[in-house]
This record gives sequence, structure tokens and C-alpha cells, in this order.
Amino acid sequence: MSSTKTATLSLWISLTCLVGCGMFVMKNKVQSLEAELAQINKNIQDDVKTIHVLNAEWSHLNSPARLRKLASKHISLKPLQAEQIINYSALPFEYEQNESQRRLAAQRNINSHAEQNRLKKVVRAQH
Repeated sequence: MSSTKTATLSLWISLTCLVGCGMFVMKNKVQSLEAELAQINKNIQDDVKTIHVLNAEWSHLNSPARLRKLASKHISLKPLQAEQIINYSALPFEYEQNESQRRLAAQRNINSHAEQNRLKKVVRAQH
């Protein structure tokens, strides 16, 4: 009977050691997974903060007043003047017949518009 008790006792001791080792391994695995989760949550919070900062910078960079100021500083565009607009019939089309006559008519039309605009400017300047 003592061999049976010894075998049973050694079996229980072995099972206890095996369960203890299993619990130790599981505890370490859980701790490493918790550390990984904490790192992922920290990365998410950092990314949210970065997105918030980038949105604020984007709003500043796209503000209409700032863009207007930069455009006037770096681009030499001016508002469209009336004398820049001509009638569609004044445009010379090369595919039409009597091309030279059309060109002359278009040039006369453009010149008359330009002369009228010059006269208007002179009249405005005199007032």
C-alpha cells in the first residue's frame, strides 16, 4: 500500500508542479499582451493628437484671408477688365473661307473696342 500512496503522492506533486508552471507561463503571456495593448492604446492616442494638430494646421493653411494674401504676393494676377473681353465674332477662325477678310474684320473690331476703352479711360481721368 505504501507504493500506491507514494505513486499517488508523486502524481499529485507532479500535477501541482505542472499546473504551477502552466500558471506562470500564462501569467507572463497575459502580462506581455497587456503591455502590448497599452502600447497600442498609447500609439492610438498619439495618432489622435497628431490628427488634431494636423487638422488645426490645415485649417490655418487654408484660411481664405491667408490664401488671398499669398496669392496677391506671389501671383501677379489682377481682376478681369472689361477691355479683355471681346465679342465671339471678333475671333479669327482659320478654317473658314475668306480668312484674310475675316482677320481684317476681326482686327478692326478688336481695335475699335480697344479705342473705345481708351477713350473711356481718358474721359474718366478727366473727371
